[in-house]
Amino acid sequence: MKEIRAEEYFSIGFELGKRNYWTIFFNFLIYAVLCVCAAITAVGILIVPAILVGFIKFLLKAARGEEVDVGDSLSAGFENGMWWKALLFSIIYIVGIALGLMLLIAPGLYLSTVWVLGIYLLVDKEMLPTEALGKSRELVHQLGFWKIFAVVIALTIATELTSIIPILGLFIIFLMPFIMMTYIAVYENAISNPSTTTNEA
Repeated sequence: MKEIRAEEYFSIGFELGKRNYWTIFFNFLIYAVLCVCAAITAVGILIVPAILVGFIKFLLKAARGEEVDVGDSLSAGFENGMWWKALLFSIIYIVGIALGLMLLIAPGLYLSTVWVLGIYLLVDKEMLPTEALGKSRELVHQLGFWKIFAVVIALTIATELTSIIPILGLFIIFLMPFIMMTYIAVYENAISNPSTTTNEA
C-alpha cells in the first residue's frame, strides 16, 4: 500500500482509462443497457448485481493489462455462486447506506466511503458479502478515511451532475472510463498491486 494523495488517484485513473478507452467505453454502454433492461421487471432486477459483477471483473482485467474485448466477462456474475453473493451484497449495501442517510446523513456518508471497496473484494477475492464489507472498511481506514472520502464525493458529484444538469450527461458518459478506473486505482493501491498504482503521467 503506497502513500498516495487524493488527487493522484484521479491521474492514475486517467492513465488506466486511457489504455483501453474505447473498449471500456463500449463495455460501459453495454453493461448499462443490460442493467436498465433487467431492472424493468421485478425478476430482472435480481440479476442486476450479477451484471455489475461482470463489469467489475472486466475493469480489473483491463487495469491489470490483461487482454480484454467488448462484451468481456459478461457471464462472470453467474459463475461459482457469485449471483447470490452479489445479490446479498447489494441488499446489505443499499439498506445499510439508506438507513445511514436517514440517520442524520453522516452515517450514510461514512458507510458509502468505507464500503466503497467492498464490491471489488467480492469479485476479485471472492469474499463473502459481509467479509468484503468488513475488509473494505479496514482498508479504507488504512488508506486514510478523509482522503478516500474526498475521492468518493468528487466522483459521486461528477456522475450525479447528469441528473441535475441533463445537458452534461453526454460529456459525463465519455468520462466514465476514467471515473471507473479511479475507483480501481484506489482498490489496487489498497491491495498493494503496484502494477496499476504507478502514475505514468
